[in-house]
Amino acid sequence: MSPLAWTYAAYLAVSALITVLVGRTLFTHGRPFLVDCLGNERAADAVNQMLLVGFYLTNIAFVTLTLRSGMRVIGWFDGSELLSHKIGIVLTTLGGMHFGNLLVLSIARKYKRRTA
Repeated sequence: MSPLAWTYAAYLAVSALITVLVGRTLFTHGRPFLVDCLGNERAADAVNQMLLVGFYLTNIAFVTLTLRSGMRVIGWFDGSELLSHKIGIVLTTLGGMHFGNLLVLSIARKYKRRTA
């Protein structure tokens, strides 16, 4: 198998693992925050499940869309450089999505508290 093929395979495997681990962690530990934001456990659980599905779909789409690279991979060094670049982009995107969700939910929580 060529270095480029190994790089793509490693990128898909690492990205899938990171996506699942981060998604499960946010799903588990985000529930109390959602209950506080929404004030209703049933609604919080439903929103939490929808956020998880959206998180998985968005990340899988992003990873597959960024799979192709214009970089020429000749050896293992080039492959590891490309892999680290791609994983860094995935991690930055995951972090950005997380903080975006937190911002929206924090605004919703403030609005709920003002109206209560």
